[in-house]
Amino acid sequence: MDKEQGMRLRTFVCVALGVLVMQGVSAPARAASSVQLFGDDGSPRFSFYLACVSKTVNCEIIERMFGHWADDRNLSVHTVTPEEAARLPENPAQGQVDGGPYRVTVRYAPEMVSVSNSLVSASKGPPLVSYVANVRVFDSVSGKLIKSMTWRKEDMADRDQGGANPYLDAQVHDFLKHLDPAYAKSPTS
Repeated sequence: MDKEQGMRLRTFVCVALGVLVMQGVSAPARAASSVQLFGDDGSPRFSFYLACVSKTVNCEIIERMFGHWADDRNLSVHTVTPEEAARLPENPAQGQVDGGPYRVTVRYAPEMVSVSNSLVSASKGPPLVSYVANVRVFDSVSGKLIKSMTWRKEDMADRDQGGANPYLDAQVHDFLKHLDPAYAKSPTS
């Protein structure tokens, strides 16, 4: 590969990574019905089921981050295993109804990957930290799927930041601003 081809390849890789990072915006909700997950007093009207699925991120960290939010909102987080996550679209209303008229299931998939700065050399760049969150809202009595949403985000980590946890925390908060906008604006968050 000559020098000019190497420069074109590096330019292509940088542009492609830029496009990927710019696509880290939220995907729109896919449902016609409106769901009021929080009462007028701000109290949750749902029970919450979280499945963290990742090959590169310790899900205990993510579960603790969601736990802080749940504690602030007087809500219980029911964690499910990755095996159970595959069944989340099934009727979650089986069993006792608790937490109001809705059950919210979240399959939260955080990932962290090293990105090579160049295909020519073996140099590694800063890690790319991302998440994809699939949310389903079910009627807690009938088990009928009412609403389905997907959000995602990617951030290129700064090597000088000193770890991935601040990025993981920021991404959980990014997700929560969609699910619970009032919490995202509160001074305690």
